[in-house]
Amino acid sequence: MTDDQKAVRDVIDAWLIASKAGDLDSILSLMTDDALFFTRNGLMTRQDFAASFRGMAGKVEIDGTPDVQEVTVEGDLAVCWNKLEIRIKPPGASEMLHAGNVLTVFRRGEDGRWRLWRDANLLAPA
Repeated sequence: MTDDQKAVRDVIDAWLIASKAGDLDSILSLMTDDALFFTRNGLMTRQDFAASFRGMAGKVEIDGTPDVQEVTVEGDLAVCWNKLEIRIKPPGASEMLHAGNVLTVFRRGEDGRWRLWRDANLLAPA
């Protein structure tokens, strides 16, 4: 595994840790300003993502398990295929499991850090 491949995997791990902690600021630091999310429900911008996350804050617990299948790095772009499971637990309710494939494109910034740039998320109830 190259240093860049490890750095991309580290972004995924940091994202899931921040999600579990409800730390939106840390998550936002892991994506570009022009990040886009392609979901089952349509296109989301970085701002849409932040609003959605804020709407869930304190209402659910989120925990995820990645199974990174491949990371390919070409210059300042990296593509990652990941099989992801996300467990969502509202207080006093049953846990929901969402799982599926995620294809993410990361960009290396001028500061050398990798950040999520485009994300095609096909998670569905499992």
